[in-house]
Amino acid sequence: MSITETKVVDIIAVPEWEPDNVVLVITDHLEWGDKAQQGEHLLLLQEKINTYIAFIESGELLESYPPAKGKKPKIRINGLYELPEQGETFIDRVTEVLKGVGIGMEFVLKDDFAVRH
Repeated sequence: MSITETKVVDIIAVPEWEPDNVVLVITDHLEWGDKAQQGEHLLLLQEKINTYIAFIESGELLESYPPAKGKKPKIRINGLYELPEQGETFIDRVTEVLKGVGIGMEFVLKDDFAVRH
């Protein structure tokens, strides 16, 4: 599964290094390319994030993944390529909006993810 399958939740887990969170992972393997490609990429990302938000807010997360009960939801985008400026701005805005409804959000570059865990 990946960012191109916008109606699918890729991965759900309660990482042992984050026991208070249930992490919903978006796997993003796409390059960012030029401005037009970046816009298309951001639209895919927005659709995917909206799917995740609906999955969380509808209660489907708790129904399909009982270990999520009592955990704070966090959407993590595991990116293969570094965010361009437009992508960083988008992620920052989405992070602020989601914070207001109790959902965490972060972008993790592939190399950084490997080092963290």
